[in-house]
Amino acid sequence: MSKTVTRDDVARLAEVSPTIVSYVLNNSNYVSREKRERVLKAVKELNYIPNQLARGLRTSRSSQFIFVCDNIQTELFEAVERRLFERGFYVSLNYSHNKKDFLDMLVSRQPEGIFMATNVFDAGQLNTIAASGIPIILYKTKAYEKLDPRIVTVVPDYYEAIRKSVDYLLLKGHRCIGLIPPVKYVTKGVDGDDFRVKAYVEALKRSGIPVRKELICTRTQSVEDIYEEVFRMMVSAERETRPTALVVGDDYLAAQLMQYLKKLNISVPEDVALIGCDNAKIAPLTTPTLTTIDVSKEILAHIYVEKMMALVEGKTVEDEFIDVKLIMRGSA
Repeated sequence: MSKTVTRDDVARLAEVSPTIVSYVLNNSNYVSREKRERVLKAVKELNYIPNQLARGLRTSRSSQFIFVCDNIQTELFEAVERRLFERGFYVSLNYSHNKKDFLDMLVSRQPEGIFMATNVFDAGQLNTIAASGIPIILYKTKAYEKLDPRIVTVVPDYYEAIRKSVDYLLLKGHRCIGLIPPVKYVTKGVDGDDFRVKAYVEALKRSGIPVRKELICTRTQSVEDIYEEVFRMMVSAERETRPTALVVGDDYLAAQLMQYLKKLNISVPEDVALIGCDNAKIAPLTTPTLTTIDVSKEILAHIYVEKMMALVEGKTVEDEFIDVKLIMRGSA
């Protein structure tokens, strides 16, 4: 069995001390150009791979980040992971669980930072994590009170996304529009504080359209729950009260609903128009192609990573909303 290459092996070949090797690999202290080049040459010749766990124990830093989301089909994670990997960091993907054990697990792993792409946690839970010294980038979709300053919100302007979707459908003549949030999205409907519902209600009221709470899906724990809510709206309800259009929280869910509606012999867009959100890779591949809200994952991931790096370095970072635009295709 081949011998594992160590830091000491690199130091001997480069004719420097093991401490100098650590300085070069961690960029933690000044090292002369000549010594740095010798170390890097030795690393390459020996194919030396630093032990990330051991490095974390020595520096109290893990070199890892955690990404918490409600849906594993998240292209944002892919874009964030790629950028962090290029910088020598690793990211683990975790489903959201609103349980103390889950939050305790996040803290116990002592990551460099956490990307929260979920709204299942309240301000108190998020602040508890931040109080342990872990910075958070929050994908904000509802109002929070008194967030810890180590929690920075960076999110597409979903308020504007829903408003644009509803306004477009009203312009197309729809007067009975349903709202289907993403899977696991926490909402209390018209009595809630989440941005999607607030924007939906405001857009309808501004056009003089009555707001009907039964057209807002509040059971979102699973796709099956959402299917049941859509069945209630589209089949169980009286024909004259059924929605003629649905605004759906993300494109993957919208694609699933297209297939479900087809099983119910409900055609898109003839019987019901459909608008998704995020302009995911699947949006132009559905039949019909999916009208959606465009959010650049590359731009969003760049902002996510740059702000997180600044937080890790102890810098002050501002919240940010990202502009969105409507992409018109066949489903609406």
